[in-house]
Amino acid sequence: MTVVESAQRFGAAQRTRRTTRWVALVVVVALVALGVWVVWFSSLLSVKEVRVLGAVDVSADSVRQTAAVPASIPLARVDVAGIEQRVGAIPRVASVEVRRGWPDVLVVVVTERTPIAVTRDGAAWTYLDVTGARFGTLNAVPAGMPRVSATNDNALASALGVYAALPKSLATRVATVAAKSRDDVVLTLAGGTTVQWGNPDQSERKAAVLLLLLKVRATSYDVSAPDLPTTQGTGSAKP
Repeated sequence: MTVVESAQRFGAAQRTRRTTRWVALVVVVALVALGVWVVWFSSLLSVKEVRVLGAVDVSADSVRQTAAVPASIPLARVDVAGIEQRVGAIPRVASVEVRRGWPDVLVVVVTERTPIAVTRDGAAWTYLDVTGARFGTLNAVPAGMPRVSATNDNALASALGVYAALPKSLATRVATVAAKSRDDVVLTLAGGTTVQWGNPDQSERKAAVLLLLLKVRATSYDVSAPDLPTTQGTGSAKP
């Protein structure tokens, strides 16, 4: 083989390798473009189901309606943040998480608020959760649920903080919680006995002191200073 023939063969091999690399590159680009089109623009991976989890008192249909997922939108292009914002605005919803369930399911996970008390809402009542959020409309107070009144948001937060900190043995006896300020929370127990609680500080200590005081009959108890509790209308010890 002559030098010229060897050079020609080497050049042809080089051109073949370059052509192969270009073909491979074109194939890769085409596959990537096809993948982008399938995921972002085609109907192959579009939303076919909006699945709602965690909804009990809020209907799944109302969650879907509020989510307002466009028909046949590709799953990858769903505005997750927008859906979470819209569904999260439902009064009964505490939090919401939206997940993509490939290939065609959008999952909306709802966490509902837990009512712990009620408060006046005009002529009706509305639920309160521990954060002070209001939701629902009631014509009557549910059995076993305390009524809360407060002069402002800070007082409301204090009232709810006190009630949420009570042990069950006390919480079930509370009929009303009233707060004129953060430091002036008053409980009224079933039967009309009042408890001057003060602020939410040292609530665990105050609860322990009150449970001991309740063994003595009285019309009112003051545990706002738990190391110096007082009673009024004291009578004999309860049996």
